[in-house]
Amino acid sequence: MTQTISFTRRYIVALLIIACLSVLAFYNMSHLISNQSNDGKIINLSSKQGMLSQQIALFAIYYKTENLRTNIAAMEEAHQLLISFPMTDELKKIYFDEPYKLDKNVQAYLFHAKRFEENRDGRSLTYILQNAQKLLEALDLATAVYVKTTEETTIKLKNVEFYIFIFTLMTLLFEALFIFRPANKKIIEFTQEIFRQQDYANSVIESNSNAIITLNYQLRVKTFNQMAEKIFGYTKEEMLDQLFFDKAIPMRYMHMLTKDTRKVTLRDILAIENKEEVKTIEGVNKNGDLIPIRLSIATSGQHSAVLIIISIQDISKETLKDKIMMQQSKFAALGEMIAIIAHQWRQPLAQLSFNCMYIRNKLKDPDLIEETAKNEEIIQFMSETITNFENFYKHTDSTVFSPNVSIVQALNLLDSSIRQNVIHVTKNFSNESSVYGNSNSLAQVILSILQNSIDIFKNLPIENPHIDITLTCDEKDVFISITDNAGGIQEAHIGDIFKPFHSNKIKPSTGIGLYMSKLIIENQFHGLIDAYNHENGATFSIQLPKK
Repeated sequence: MTQTISFTRRYIVALLIIACLSVLAFYNMSHLISNQSNDGKIINLSSKQGMLSQQIALFAIYYKTENLRTNIAAMEEAHQLLISFPMTDELKKIYFDEPYKLDKNVQAYLFHAKRFEENRDGRSLTYILQNAQKLLEALDLATAVYVKTTEETTIKLKNVEFYIFIFTLMTLLFEALFIFRPANKKIIEFTQEIFRQQDYANSVIESNSNAIITLNYQLRVKTFNQMAEKIFGYTKEEMLDQLFFDKAIPMRYMHMLTKDTRKVTLRDILAIENKEEVKTIEGVNKNGDLIPIRLSIATSGQHSAVLIIISIQDISKETLKDKIMMQQSKFAALGEMIAIIAHQWRQPLAQLSFNCMYIRNKLKDPDLIEETAKNEEIIQFMSETITNFENFYKHTDSTVFSPNVSIVQALNLLDSSIRQNVIHVTKNFSNESSVYGNSNSLAQVILSILQNSIDIFKNLPIENPHIDITLTCDEKDVFISITDNAGGIQEAHIGDIFKPFHSNKIKPSTGIGLYMSKLIIENQFHGLIDAYNHENGATFSIQLPKK
């Protein structure tokens, strides 16, 4: 502590000396510039006097009255200015003492010039012509003295500037040897120790499997480790000194951190830290994608020196696993429920169908017979619908099958939605195509893609909505193409539609439908799935290897 105080005192004294020297140098330089400017004006006026005196004589000879009047006024004004400036003793002798008496001679010269200009007095002209050369010599002498005086003043000021420069260099040398050199040695030692501690801390932070982010009391980022870069997509340079909560936490989750949903304050952070809460919320990465995260907060220090340590764990895989298991559980539960419904409904539906047939045979009225036949068709349709749902949710082993079976199965399940939204569906199937896998899984993929198109048709006013499904093949692969005219996928999100938790639907969605479709195509069928926009809609293409 004592060493620090001693160094501070010496440092302050050194700075004061340098500051005084700097002020003195500035004042001297300003004085030099000001003097040179004023002296330049005086020398210019003095030399101009000689030129004006000769022009007066010339204009008097040729009787150029206007020019003569102008030059007289200019010379008189310049003379008054010159004698009003401070003069050296040498200049005073030239202007006011023998043998030159320049002031008296200039005034006499101007007097005769004015009298000649007014009265054309011959004696005044004679005086002008006789004294023009003598006056010019005296004026040139005065100009030479002005120049000499200016040069002497400039040399003095330059010498003062040189002495200030030498003294400044000596002061800096003294400071370097007796102040900064010992201080620098201590600073290097402290810095090396700090670097050793910082390297150790950085190694711990960077090797951590969680995102470690530290904030200052203004909630601006001071540390952003590699895992944080990986989770949020920002580089350390992009995040340093930025407001973390403004960039990485969506506004709708702010209420979990503070009562005020507009911003997070240091008081809110301290309140969370005191509660020792671990919060599960969603963060947002650089691309705008939401990421499920688990966040805990701790603090170190107080007031403006407080350091906020945020530990963040990416739970995307954990959440995705839970959602997939939930989805699979839903499918299993739906399958069981459909099987129970099918078991309970088949007998009553069969009985209704038999009753309609019996009644139709007994009826004589053609209209009633027609209506009864329609009822039989409705009962048949209900029975087929139950069968379609039962087959869709039924677990089946992988076999060689034609993909058109899966397409038809998906279309049958969505038949009522397609008809309700007046969607025209065209099919172009190749009968020679076959693949190896689970037909229900492929139907699930087709169903997910078709359902996305139907949802858009429901929410947007699109004329003549249609979906085109094409099934083709070559020697090695089978190709399924599903095209709609629903406006296409936003270009900013087209590369993310197969990522988990990504959804652009207006209604709530889990965001894993297309992700599961990609998993099914790639993992079960060893194929490829892609999406791209065309003129007025989107196309999903599926490539499956043949059996």
